[in-house]
Amino acid sequence: MATSIRQIEFLARSIVNRLEDRGLVEFGDAEIGIDVVTRTLEENFAAYDAIEAEARIRLAKTIGTREPSENEVLEAMRKVAVERNVTL
Repeated sequence: MATSIRQIEFLARSIVNRLEDRGLVEFGDAEIGIDVVTRTLEENFAAYDAIEAEARIRLAKTIGTREPSENEVLEAMRKVAVERNVTL
């Protein structure tokens, strides 16, 4: 699930704009908010990617060369996430 920095920045800007529309973020603080949200999204996407990679490695050890199904990957990801105390 590789997500480009451009997509992350667009999503962060959208989130902050929505918060601004609701009066939860002042216009002057918007750029700071965008930076914070961008950094948080980057960290979360990186954690998700790491969990997926670990799940695929574990599956490869148990199922061999067969490509795992999406459900197998998701279940393995849930197990890795529980071990790391992360909510997917």
